Amino acid sequence: MKFKKIGLTLLSFMITLSVSQSVYAHSGRTDANGGHNCSAASKAKGLCTGYHYHNGGSSSGSGSGGSSSGGSTSNNKPAEPVETIPSGQVKVSKPTYSIYVNGTSIPNSSLKYPVIAYKDITYFPMTFKFTQALALETVWDADAGFVIRKTSNKAGKLELDNGSTSANLYASKPDFNIYVNDVWIDNNAEEYPLLVLNDVTYFPMTWHYAVDELGLTIKLENNAFYISK
Repeated sequence: MKFKKIGLTLLSFMITLSVSQSVYAHSGRTDANGGHNCSAASKAKGLCTGYHYHNGGSSSGSGSGGSSSGGSTSNNKPAEPVETIPSGQVKVSKPTYSIYVNGTSIPNSSLKYPVIAYKDITYFPMTFKFTQALALETVWDADAGFVIRKTSNKAGKLELDNGSTSANLYASKPDFNIYVNDVWIDNNAEEYPLLVLNDVTYFPMTWHYAVDELGLTIKLENNAFYISK
C-alpha cells in the first residue's frame, strides 16, 4: 500500500511537470546564440511572438537580430549627422526678415552675394554695385588691402548680382588689411568682426560702422531691415 502511494505521488508529479512544460515551453531548435524565431504553431498557442532566447541566450551574439528576450525588435533611429564647420570659419545665415536698399526690396534669397546675419547682426556685402547704390568709395589693393570711405555723393542706381548660394554658408575673417575712412581696423579686437564670404568683404551694420563711419541710414522694424544713403 505504501509503494502504491509513492507511485501515485510520482505519477502526479510527472503529470504536473508535463502540464507545466506545455504551458511555459514550446518546441523548436535554438541557434548558436541560444534563440530562435517563434513557429506559427507556437504563435497560435500564444507561447511566443518573435525571435527570443532559451537557456541564457543573449542579444549580444551575432545573428540574434538585435532583439531582446521578449521578442520585441529594436527600432532605434540612426543619429542625425552633426554639422561640421570648416576650421577657421564661422557659420552665417540669410536673415528671415526682408531687406530694403534705398527703399527698394531686394530678393535676398536669390542673390549671388546675399545680405547675411551673424551674432544677430545684419552684415552687408560691399560689392561694387551695392557700394555704388550707397554712394561709398572702395579701393582694393593687393598690398594695402581693402579701403572704404563715405562720400557726399548721391545714391547711385541699384543693380543686383543674381545667383545662387549654398544652403550652408561659412564665412571667415579677412586675411588682408581693412581701412575705414583711411583708418586701419584691428579686426581681431572687434566684437562683430568684418567677414569674407564668396571673396566679398562684409561689414556688420552696427550703428558705429553704418551710421558713424559710413554715413548711412539704417533701421530694423516690422521684420524688415532698411539701409539707405
